[in-house]
Amino acid sequence: MLDRLLHFVTGSPAFQFLRSVTPFDFLPDAELEAISEALSIDYHPRGSTLFAQGQSSVEDLHVVMKGALELVDEAAGGSAPARELRVGQTFGGACILTNEGVASYTVRAAEDTFLYAVPRALFLEAAARHREFHDFFTESLGPRMLERVGVSLRQKWLMTTGDPDSAGFSRTVGEICDRDVVWCMADEPIREVARRMATRRRRALLVRSAAGAFVGLVTERDLLERALGAGLDPDRPVSEVSTLPIDPARAEMPMADAVELMIRSGGTPLPIAGEGGTIVGLLADEDLLVAHGTSPLEYLRDLAQTRLRKDVADKRARLPRLVRALMLEGARIDSLTWIVSAVSDVTLRRLLDMAVRELGPAPVPFAFLTLGSEGRREQTLVTDQDNALVYEDAPGQEEACADYFARLSERVCTWLKEVGVEYCDGDVMASNPLWCQPLSRWKEYFTKWVRVPEPEAVLNTSIFFDFREVYGDPALPRALRDHVVELLSPRPGMFFHLLAQAVVDNELPRGLFGRLAVETRGAREDVFDIKHPIARICELTRLHGLWNGVRETNTLERLRALSEGDGLDPRVCLDLKHAYSFLMQVRLARQVATLGGGDRPADNLISTREISTLEQRFLEDSFGLIGRVQASSRRKFLRTM
Repeated sequence: MLDRLLHFVTGSPAFQFLRSVTPFDFLPDAELEAISEALSIDYHPRGSTLFAQGQSSVEDLHVVMKGALELVDEAAGGSAPARELRVGQTFGGACILTNEGVASYTVRAAEDTFLYAVPRALFLEAAARHREFHDFFTESLGPRMLERVGVSLRQKWLMTTGDPDSAGFSRTVGEICDRDVVWCMADEPIREVARRMATRRRRALLVRSAAGAFVGLVTERDLLERALGAGLDPDRPVSEVSTLPIDPARAEMPMADAVELMIRSGGTPLPIAGEGGTIVGLLADEDLLVAHGTSPLEYLRDLAQTRLRKDVADKRARLPRLVRALMLEGARIDSLTWIVSAVSDVTLRRLLDMAVRELGPAPVPFAFLTLGSEGRREQTLVTDQDNALVYEDAPGQEEACADYFARLSERVCTWLKEVGVEYCDGDVMASNPLWCQPLSRWKEYFTKWVRVPEPEAVLNTSIFFDFREVYGDPALPRALRDHVVELLSPRPGMFFHLLAQAVVDNELPRGLFGRLAVETRGAREDVFDIKHPIARICELTRLHGLWNGVRETNTLERLRALSEGDGLDPRVCLDLKHAYSFLMQVRLARQVATLGGGDRPADNLISTREISTLEQRFLEDSFGLIGRVQASSRRKFLRTM
């Protein structure tokens, strides 16, 4: 029987099977053929034990051909759910490469099971020659695997034949920047620099010191506003009006990531550095326009200058295509969500300008705040309103202020709905009088939530503690943030106990053998809501961020701050960053593809039938990581339980 099976697998069926399985699809055909010819098959009846954790030696890499394996972490004492490996999944690679060939789990046959066995020597040779193959077993949520998943998602959901948005796929700033750069000296007179700018038909010049170092930029706007507009003597040195140096972008940076940097800098041209940090070019907004046929900066400027609300809605409707184009360019997820949030910010500012023009000037300074995912700059294409308004205390003008800001908030929230941003189901909007208050009342809110914590206070931390000012006087939200930091600096035990309890008890739904729990929603079967694991990472990061006094609200920025201090183990922070980036990639790519298809509204549901083996691996590893961080957080914050 075994001989006949061995004869069967040495032919093309085994080759075709492995070719369809990640990570064997990373290997060239010649090597895969050699592995296929060396395969053997092992049979294990249901209930039999293949390996004992920490005791058994794992000699080969095993691939499930038929049936299923059950992986049990005996060291967890039954607290960790068993994992199941089904057809095409592997066991033994990480044991061989990272655990000296000792079984890291107890492995049993969940069904009558046939396994392909890849000889250890051939496995090690392939791992030594091919980094992606090696990293699949050792790196788990690492950056190279993350990039591989990104490529897979783009090819599966976003790329189509002859698609104009995919024309610039994977271009770098070094390929599209202007390399004919023009320099001036820092002590050169403004008059001479302006003449050179006009003669060379340049809108920006690079500025160098007497020692030859790059010290800044001077743009047309600098000359017009800081020199001519300010009446500055044209014989003054150009250093007095130049823009301070921007950290150069690497020439190999994807074009889409440079977009975020340029938006953050207000459209200032971006210096490009080659090997050794030498400036080799300058990237301007018009370079993006030429490279892709549309410029995100131009799109934002156009939106900011829109006069009619109807036109705001029409221009916002172009956002999914812009995001799709940037994803095809290989943009990082934090760049994408930053740009989506920037569009929301510009929309909100434009509507607030319109409302203030209609109502007249505000009686006192105020700030319009965004909350939740928009407050963290983590918006996707499926979102609703989460906002609030804070205004300066004005003794004797309470009624007039309350009336003005109530009318302002009602207008803005209604108009946001008109341009495509849905109302918040929980009514967390500035149009709700509870969330349109003077600074003193907002301080009272936060004081009560922290010092007299109740379940409501825990819910509010997930929304209100991530506030960000979008419009108005930045001094007001800054004062409120200072108040929050001061409240939390003594690390009030009851508040953090309740907050941690809510975070660690909110476990992800898991099915039998630790598989993803799926459900049926209408006509869609085997789906899960990818927003849930993303929310768990945000909650855990917020918990540790608030405990450690981190002022940043963005999840990735919080993780960076935590990794640089004593808040969380740097490796855990890195793994959470990669898990978060992967989950957000899947979420945003699925939304873009759904909106492009037009057959149903975009949402956060992912079908397990449309994800690859590699994506399934990332999902399982992400869920496992979240569970482990929840468990360690339970030990840290709930010691008495």
